Amino acid sequence: MNAEQRPSSFKRAKSRGQGMVEFALVLPMLLLIVYGLFEVGRMTYIYFSVVTASREAARYGVAVDESGSGTPQYIDCAAIRTAAKNFGSIAGIQDADISITYDRGPGGAALGSCPVAAESLLLGDRIIVQVTGYFAPGPAIPLFNFPSFTLSSTTRRTIVKEVSLE
Repeated sequence: MNAEQRPSSFKRAKSRGQGMVEFALVLPMLLLIVYGLFEVGRMTYIYFSVVTASREAARYGVAVDESGSGTPQYIDCAAIRTAAKNFGSIAGIQDADISITYDRGPGGAALGSCPVAAESLLLGDRIIVQVTGYFAPGPAIPLFNFPSFTLSSTTRRTIVKEVSLE
């Protein structure tokens, strides 16, 4: 029986078999691409969590208000750290991952790290909040020996001390 005499069902079965083999060859690459997209998305999400934590902690630190304990917000280290941890919870940010320092502005002298005396800060000084987060690749990445790495964000804001709001 030559090729022209074979039934059409044989040609369909051969074509289906070929499609299954091609799919079996392409599937692992397709799954790696999809997994890679998820990992890149997760890394981006953690990065933006770190950036937002830094920004919100600095924003809290320059507010013209007092915290619940009566301390001015710009020197309330615990509350600034709490603001960062609230927004950076996805990145697993802890107190050790948050650095709070003060300076006299661009090119100015450093004033030290939190806590500082309220009297040493002047109108126009800056608070600098640096937040560090860590990205650890998912379980399939060890196939590629992909290392963990650090994501960091620094935000600087000018302190508006002794400005009355009406």
